[in-house]
Amino acid sequence: MSYNHNASQKVSDFITQNILSGEWKSGDKIWSENEFCSYLGVSRIAVRDAIANLTAISVLRKVRGSGTYVEILDNASLEGTKYFALNIEDVLELMEFRIIIEPYCTELFTERATPEEIQALEDSYYNMLKYHDDEKKDYYSNQFHHLIALGSKNKFIIKIMNYLNENMLDHQKLLSKGSRRQNYQNGVTYHYKMLQAIKSNDKEMAGIYCRYHIRLGMELYRDALERKKDEIGNCEIHS
Repeated sequence: MSYNHNASQKVSDFITQNILSGEWKSGDKIWSENEFCSYLGVSRIAVRDAIANLTAISVLRKVRGSGTYVEILDNASLEGTKYFALNIEDVLELMEFRIIIEPYCTELFTERATPEEIQALEDSYYNMLKYHDDEKKDYYSNQFHHLIALGSKNKFIIKIMNYLNENMLDHQKLLSKGSRRQNYQNGVTYHYKMLQAIKSNDKEMAGIYCRYHIRLGMELYRDALERKKDEIGNCEIHS
């Protein structure tokens, strides 16, 4: 039983890694059972189990008489979204979602967080400062928001943010890539303001700072996209 489970997970990991890397895109047909068995050295049962699990959360779509295909992100379940790489439009939509839910989530954290949870939030902030020249800063920036979600003590918020946590980290990396210095300064400034408001038990200001922080991130990302479009346009003119 243990072997079958491990083999099924091996297939599942292989499929999702190919989707996240862009090797298999939405609408692409994936391998046949025989190809998976031959390449990964697993049984048909393991392959079918992995495909069934990923189909259940709408990461894959089976077409009778044709094969199995990668679903589109719009049709994926909430749990399934973490297995898809984000494109430009997805990032902006994710930020729209964040600006709706996270300010109030920050207010709940201010009301409900324990001293230990506030200390963990402060530690996350100072780790972001410590690793300012390292990719770890993106991890700690994302962790800061995730800790707030956990400390909200709202089971629905926690479930949603847990499912979206990996997408949030990908989103953070995309923001850093587009406007590294400005986005880092945005995080440093507003995470600090949020932290101080939380420690002062000022939930209203904590929520306001969170909203400003995410809104500025959206503006920075849009500016980075416009610059990229201009660069592409200039290259085409001079080519």
